[in-house]
Amino acid sequence: MATLPNTSAKESIFARLDKLNEFERQPVSAEKLHSGRYFAGLFAGEHVAATEFVIGALFVIWGAKAHDILVGLLLGNALAVLSWTLICAPIAVQSRLTLYWYLRQIGGPVLTVVYNLLNAVLYCILAGCMITVAASAVRIPFGIPPQTGVLPTDPGFVVVVIIVGAVVVTLAILGFKRLSQFAVVCSPWMLSMFVCGALIALPSVGHVRNWETFLAVANERIWTGTGPKVVNVSQQGRALVLELGPIQGHLRVLSEQQVVRGADPLPIGVTVPGFFLSEESDGKAASFVPAEARLEPIYAETPAAPKTAINWKNLTFVSFLENASNENGKVGQQASSLAERESAAGESQPSVGEANQERPQQQTRSQRRRGSRASQEGGEQPEESSTALPMPATPAISGWRIIVESPQVTSPQSVKYVMPKKRAGVICDENFVPLQSFQASITDGPRAMRSPIGFWHIVFFAWICNLAMHLGLSDMAIFRFAKRSWYGLYSAFGMFLGHYIAWICAGIMGAAAARLTMTPLMQLDSGQVAYLILGWAGVVAVVIAGWTTSNPTLYRAGLALQILTPNWPRWVVTLLAGTITTIIACSPFVFIYLLDFVGIYGILLMPVGAIVVVEHWVFPLLGWRRFWATYRGQWLNIPAILAWGVGLGLALVCWKFQWLHLFFLVIPVWFATALTYLILAGLGGAARKTEGETSPTTPSSDSAGRESTPASTFAGEKKNLDPGTDTPGRRPLLMYAFGFAAMVCLLGSYAFAWFVFAGYSTAEDVKPTLLYLALAYFVSGVIYLSLRERRTATSAA
Repeated sequence: MATLPNTSAKESIFARLDKLNEFERQPVSAEKLHSGRYFAGLFAGEHVAATEFVIGALFVIWGAKAHDILVGLLLGNALAVLSWTLICAPIAVQSRLTLYWYLRQIGGPVLTVVYNLLNAVLYCILAGCMITVAASAVRIPFGIPPQTGVLPTDPGFVVVVIIVGAVVVTLAILGFKRLSQFAVVCSPWMLSMFVCGALIALPSVGHVRNWETFLAVANERIWTGTGPKVVNVSQQGRALVLELGPIQGHLRVLSEQQVVRGADPLPIGVTVPGFFLSEESDGKAASFVPAEARLEPIYAETPAAPKTAINWKNLTFVSFLENASNENGKVGQQASSLAERESAAGESQPSVGEANQERPQQQTRSQRRRGSRASQEGGEQPEESSTALPMPATPAISGWRIIVESPQVTSPQSVKYVMPKKRAGVICDENFVPLQSFQASITDGPRAMRSPIGFWHIVFFAWICNLAMHLGLSDMAIFRFAKRSWYGLYSAFGMFLGHYIAWICAGIMGAAAARLTMTPLMQLDSGQVAYLILGWAGVVAVVIAGWTTSNPTLYRAGLALQILTPNWPRWVVTLLAGTITTIIACSPFVFIYLLDFVGIYGILLMPVGAIVVVEHWVFPLLGWRRFWATYRGQWLNIPAILAWGVGLGLALVCWKFQWLHLFFLVIPVWFATALTYLILAGLGGAARKTEGETSPTTPSSDSAGRESTPASTFAGEKKNLDPGTDTPGRRPLLMYAFGFAAMVCLLGSYAFAWFVFAGYSTAEDVKPTLLYLALAYFVSGVIYLSLRERRTATSAA
């Protein structure tokens, strides 16, 4: 007998999801505002996260210096905190609206649709990057190789991304409060993993005893500046000669298999891949063909022999020193001088092979045999001694050059180098910082594909890293729940814990991982770096880091799409955005170009924030009418779209003609957009205001506070609790006990990491302990937070 399917369960689930009201289309009511700890936890959880593993490593890869990192990040992150506190949070608190619905009253429906669609796509890409980073850790137990190319090379990685994406989407659907609760538990432990990772990794990089030695190690082994680079290009017949600048320590050409340190041979005559030649001098219009390149040393000139008479006393004295060294079993003068040159170049990782070391030693032994025969035959033989002792010293290598030629190019004018994606053939220094991709011509000289990063690059990047959130006002979606506008200062928990401490610690871990694997850092993903330094605790850290970043980002993407789908519940929109995000995350390219994407993303969206600031604050000062386009019933605010276009046009021109670096475009673009909108809006009718007119859609703070809202605002929130089920005397005791246990786990992690740093233990002994402490922390932390939330809800009832 056929039975009807039971749909009550599905209807119940959908009904509960539909009740996850997040005030998408109306101001937040006063009883739904949150205290500062939610914002502290949310910012710390979002910004002590997956991007920190990537960005901290990219600073090392792109040649930042230690002073630029330590000082520049302080200034840049302070500017970001001020932007949230003085601009974003006040507008959010005064309006209690998301940017998307506030912008609708300013720009009209058409502008809002364009902005939100662009915003949602960019948010999905950013969230996809974080899912990819999390998947880079999940892949490790399944034996999936690192994915550092543009497209995935293993189908198993795609499966891992889909699973991780499903978890992220589920958490994002649960809403703001669940996101903050998740971050409150995760953020303290995430910070501890960054700090512990740096402490464990430092002994692999250099010996640190105090602040002075740390600065020395940081400059010489971590943030060492750019790697090998071409400083001169010249033509010799059918070939181009590329002269390399000063090398940090030894020059290395990596092979597919790792070579034991101290035994990798000098790369003399080694053929390296990745070079292309062209007969055209204009690099932009040149047609390049594959070329063959070999590496050759440049030897220092040997000083000429003196023409003065030979001092036989000195020769006898030198012979005495050689005989004394022979009796003690030491190598001869030439081998000793070679060792001294190697030690001066880099004391930690000599790269001269055993075969090259044997040659001067054999010469010295032959000299000893000749001297011994002379002494046995009797008498002094000055002529023979003079020919045996003053052997010419082995010429020192003063530099390196690359000879590039191709049978298809008879008169080469330009050369292009594309760094290999795999380890084999990469040219790097002893810190495994590689020769970056570049183009060069005999007329214009070398030009790097990527600009070097200096102090002000670091400052402005730290400021614009979240440009769309603070100056672009996207975080109005977060601060509309704040009780006070000064809650913007809670962003410091994210900036100085995440974008300062975590970035520095990630750079230290990345430099150590490159040394441990003898592989350029750009060929290691975040999961592999964390696993090498922290073991399985590092894998868990990267996974959770990806979740804590992608969750609020995907939440914002759902809010951005909400205005495009007015009849859809938020959970459906978030599910759609999550599906798009997961598809994007399957391609690892999203984190390879993360710094560039972050800069472009901020520049694209920030002009809209300038328009909102002008209308929200400048218009009332001038006595102009707010929301004048809405009063006129316009579907599109023409001055607003033109001002946005002017700002983006200025950015494009400055970037294309290289007038300004991408990171420096924020100031001229913001002011150009604001000034253009102010002028065009005044001409368009914003200056004409009728007395008594008020905004048709933006309520005052009092009306927003009195607005009634559904009883169940957040998932799982219970307003009517039975006081009889609570045990006030017992619950605080359990709550504090589990909170104390969680704190002990965190302090224990720091302690064990310090033991490794101080030399009392090894990293391999500590890694399992860190995993056990992490599991204990999460159990204790979740129980503590649950008891605390229940106690708060009971007190409110």
